Amino acid sequence: MNEVIKTILERRSIRSFEPREVEAEIVAEILECGRCAPCAWGRQSFEFFAVTDRRLLHELACLTAKYLGGEPREHDFFSAPLVILVADLRENFMRLADAGCAMENMFIAAQSYGLGSVWINQLSPISDKLEVIEKLESIGVTKDRIITSVGAFGYPGEGPREKELISKVHYIRGEETL
Repeated sequence: MNEVIKTILERRSIRSFEPREVEAEIVAEILECGRCAPCAWGRQSFEFFAVTDRRLLHELACLTAKYLGGEPREHDFFSAPLVILVADLRENFMRLADAGCAMENMFIAAQSYGLGSVWINQLSPISDKLEVIEKLESIGVTKDRIITSVGAFGYPGEGPREKELISKVHYIRGEETL
């Protein structure tokens, strides 16, 4: 089987990570894969923020808990050693599709290195809160951008869970024309 196809078929979301850091070269390649993702009209308007600062991640978890409920530990990005925020222009109505392509590229790249990953949506619904905007501005996310997606990455602290594929596939074939 083709190695790319094998990587895609084996990838599963991981929600438990070892505390060890992801090597800088691997992080750079994962980010480059995100940057190479297809996007609407080829705009490439998304920006990536690779966060390893535990204090910042805790502050973001506290803000998430404040606005979404629960305790900060419930929003701690699964204690991943690397969290990648994807921000895009608020005016880009295709930003979620663009982010989905970028995240999937990064997830597949991570899998190819033996890393685990998971998509986290906790910042998207609170990206318009003033405190969140100010916190994000402090790391370079400008007010004209919104966090579209967040990915947690690291060495898996658990094996992938079995997943039954329940999506249906339909083939619609027309008559052959001569």
